[in-house]
Amino acid sequence: MDNNITILYVEDEEKIRINTKRPLESLSHTLIMASNGQEGLEYYKKYKPDIIVSDINMPLMNGIDMVKAIKKIDKNQHILFTTAHSENHHFIDAIEMQVDGYIIKPIDYDLLEDKIIHITKQILANRKLKEQNILINEIARLQDSLLFVVDKDKKILFLNEKFLAFFNTKDIEEFNQNCKTISDLFIKNSGCFYPKPDRDWIDDIKKTIDEKRRVIALKDKEEELHTFVVSFKEIQESEHLIFIFTEITNLSMERKQLKKEVYLDKLTQIPNRAYFEKSFSIEMKRYKREDMSSSLIILDIDKFKNFNDSYGYQVGDEVLIELASLIYVNKRETDIFTRWGGEEFVKLLPNTSLLNTVKVANKLRERIENHLFINDLRVTCSFGIAEFRQEDEQSSILKRADDALYRAKENGRNRVEY
Repeated sequence: MDNNITILYVEDEEKIRINTKRPLESLSHTLIMASNGQEGLEYYKKYKPDIIVSDINMPLMNGIDMVKAIKKIDKNQHILFTTAHSENHHFIDAIEMQVDGYIIKPIDYDLLEDKIIHITKQILANRKLKEQNILINEIARLQDSLLFVVDKDKKILFLNEKFLAFFNTKDIEEFNQNCKTISDLFIKNSGCFYPKPDRDWIDDIKKTIDEKRRVIALKDKEEELHTFVVSFKEIQESEHLIFIFTEITNLSMERKQLKKEVYLDKLTQIPNRAYFEKSFSIEMKRYKREDMSSSLIILDIDKFKNFNDSYGYQVGDEVLIELASLIYVNKRETDIFTRWGGEEFVKLLPNTSLLNTVKVANKLRERIENHLFINDLRVTCSFGIAEFRQEDEQSSILKRADDALYRAKENGRNRVEY
């Protein structure tokens, strides 16, 4: 028998108390004995025993009144009554208090042992379960992620402290009242998982490949969006699912910032050559797939070296910045405009014919020519245009546009050639 069980035995008849002491001692680690209900209640409050074995008919306070007082303190307290046949009128009161059993006097010690062993097994099982729950809660508390568990019917069984704190929720009951499903917390955002209407989000996210298993959520009372990677573990034996939401908001922001730095020209703050080459490759594939008209413009500031020599590189940088901004803010959303290098810029115009591209280039040329730059300086640009062809590679398009730009320079500058 487990030696951690404490039993309180309450019996006013000394002979019965002495005779019952030995079997109860063998069934417990600690045995506490009281001679009436009043003393039994005091010992209960002091020692908090696991099991109470008590007579019903006693002086000062009977067993029924004592147990009523104890049940107010702990409604789950384990109680065994010993009673004589003449005390049958107390049975109804005892039944209403949901005690664990009755033993008729004279006490059958084998029956007493069986009942106490049965109760002890319940206590030990509950202790083990409680210990496991404490351990699980502690592990989940230490987990620096949002964690929740659902059963085979997708019912939420557990939310860890991080989860509750993130959504400012006290417990599962409060969460279920305020939120029908976990997916109600998700916010629609490009590139992230979002549940489809009338679909089970859990089944859908389980089928989603790992790198796509990202969700966006809004922290309670905050305006900032938080990004999470979702992972899960399926417990085959019980059909439970453990979901872990690992926050990558800072990592995602750092990645976006790094991506921005990689693809951004430091001087003009518009996309750079690396961004153009990446976008050009995508547009080439789309062009060949959809067979739509697309064109490329290369433009170059006329006599920029002489300009730098006359006014200095600082003024030259200001002209580059202003020119980039002038063109960038006037481009279509689908156009790709980047700095190619030095005083050269490139503009990719998807779904645009050669004729329309020439019109766009001439408008840009005139806008630049008529614009007053820093210190009221005037600047002109030459333009070379190439229209995409099915047999083209990136290099062949760039060469035709560059050849056209060379002709524009040779033919007097501040002009468009194709």
